Amino acid sequence: MKLPEAKSMATSWGLPTVNAWAELQTKASKMEGAAGHNDAFSQMLTSLRNMAISGRFEALPGLLKRRLTARALSWFWLSGDRYAERLLSPQLLSALLHAQQPRLTRITLQQLVQLYFRQFDLLDQHDGFRAMLELALLSQLEQLPEPRIATLRPNPLISLKQEGHKLLGLDGPRQLAEQTLQAGRELGVTFSELGLQGLDDGRYGDICRAHFYLETLRTLSLDEWSPVMDELLKPSVSKAPFEGDRCIGHAALEILIDRTGQEPSDVWQTFILNLAGDPRISSAATNYRQWWQPLGEARIQKVRGWLSKEDLRLFLQAVEQYGIQSHNDELQRMFPARKLFLEGLFKLKLIRNTRLLLGNRAQQIVKGILGKEVKTSFAPMDGAMSDKAVIYLDCGDFYLIEGSHSFKIWVYLAPPSDILTTYEKRIFSHAALTSTIPAGYQKRYGNLPLASIVHTPHTWQHKVFTFLADNGIGLDMEQLLSRQDYQYQLRRFGIPAVNPKRTPVPTPSQPTAKSFVDTITHQSALTSLSPSPVDQAREASHQPKLYEEPQQLPANASRAVNKLSAEQLSKLNGRFKYKNKPTPATPHSDEITSANTVAEPSLSELCPRVSQLKPLELKVLQYFASNAGDRARHGANVLGMTVQEINQQLYGPLGTLCWQNSQYGWHLTSVAAAELTAYEEHHKGH
Repeated sequence: MKLPEAKSMATSWGLPTVNAWAELQTKASKMEGAAGHNDAFSQMLTSLRNMAISGRFEALPGLLKRRLTARALSWFWLSGDRYAERLLSPQLLSALLHAQQPRLTRITLQQLVQLYFRQFDLLDQHDGFRAMLELALLSQLEQLPEPRIATLRPNPLISLKQEGHKLLGLDGPRQLAEQTLQAGRELGVTFSELGLQGLDDGRYGDICRAHFYLETLRTLSLDEWSPVMDELLKPSVSKAPFEGDRCIGHAALEILIDRTGQEPSDVWQTFILNLAGDPRISSAATNYRQWWQPLGEARIQKVRGWLSKEDLRLFLQAVEQYGIQSHNDELQRMFPARKLFLEGLFKLKLIRNTRLLLGNRAQQIVKGILGKEVKTSFAPMDGAMSDKAVIYLDCGDFYLIEGSHSFKIWVYLAPPSDILTTYEKRIFSHAALTSTIPAGYQKRYGNLPLASIVHTPHTWQHKVFTFLADNGIGLDMEQLLSRQDYQYQLRRFGIPAVNPKRTPVPTPSQPTAKSFVDTITHQSALTSLSPSPVDQAREASHQPKLYEEPQQLPANASRAVNKLSAEQLSKLNGRFKYKNKPTPATPHSDEITSANTVAEPSLSELCPRVSQLKPLELKVLQYFASNAGDRARHGANVLGMTVQEINQQLYGPLGTLCWQNSQYGWHLTSVAAAELTAYEEHHKGH
């Protein structure tokens, strides 16, 4: 018999029909959730809550034999009621299982499964409750009869009966995540297929997702971006607890940092900075303590090394753009040579660490070029340095401080100062970079040489090469110069002979309290002084110094680029009226004065502003010293004050000690930072 072909019927569901089905689905879900919740159930729930509040459980053993009590108790545990934890004990669970033999009802079992998936490892906080509940669930699931009616929807209890030994263990989330990845599926699909949808919104699901994300990161190509990274950037995901005190974000950072070599891909570096921020900030900063401190010093130093390339890029862009905007033809002509020199150091893999310093105008230039792309951390500069960019380069065997314009290149044979590497220094001034740091270097290392070199065309590179060669350090000149400049160097100067005997770097001496105070005094006094007219004219015209080669200063002299004239010395001495101060002799133009020629000041003379602050005012000042750039509301949260109280301090007694940036963050002025440092050191010594 031949039947006619069946015609397909086009069915179109109208909006009212769709809405009606959605309404029915909602009602069915409510009915399912409310199953067994009658008046008797509510009364039993109230009784259990009253027992938990009062601590009187005499009637509980007899009640546990009732199915209603078991259902109400499991619901009470699941409810999140603050008094429910008082009943969350292995002893009560054991008593419940014993009283409900041979097995629990299906509803009670479902509620215990929900409790397990919702709290999972958090249940271990209650004297091993999780482990006992795991064993109880496995035992109860084995006794569970097969359903009489097959349904299209997967049954979670039947799925757990079949897969429970694998899924319910403490290692279950990891195994489920690996199984999902191997199958090339999404976690949501796996939960649905097992009938566990709705059980993935608790702690079990969070850990499962964490393993899924982390396993994905372990298999990514080194330059690959994954949608998992977008998920990990959500605070609700990255800050979710993972193992011990660590968050999921910490584990993700560890995986990517450990998998990456010395040069990360832009994709991975961007993810790390977006998640954790730049690690080159004060160790007291909230972000550092939250994200970087748990990762350990080795990983922190590794990421800091990566960011050296970014610092160098920003510095060179700031220099180039300043030359264009200021129409400084000479700076533009010199830029290619300086760019080649610095990038050559990076290509030779000599640069281990950097620190970028930007004046206000240089910050605007960088932000104007990169906009929101700027994620690297930098230190601000004020005063005469407001239009400049400076970069500190740790090259292992030597150390450089290079500026954008009207600034010499400084070459050191040892780390010049801790303030360049500890990230506790908040604001840098011209005096700090050209006087305080060289003076501290000389005190720390005695007669160890250093060089400050003007950027005279064609000769400044030669002076750097020669200074390093004289001290036993050779550089591949060809990698640091253009072909034309290299040929010029060979014709005019030749290749410097490298001293076979390396200049030894002495063990740094620990600064005494007096020497520290002297250094801070010298820095504070010089903050408001401009460079000497002679040096300004030399730097601007790129004329060489009076001496052609770098010189070594005697051990008892402080290194200073800006020679102080008699008039400047008079101003300097006039700023501090110390008792019994000696009258300094008028120096010759070639001499460098020493901060040690001034007698040690008292605390009120050294810190005239900070020493007068009240305890609360000092507390607020110290917060913004350690958390430069934070807004008032951040300080209020940490200090337990209102925003209004913080603003009263910032705009009142601290008004002359702090300044606000364009993003409404607060910073200390350089004078305030110097005074606060001296104040704290004084109290440490006393």
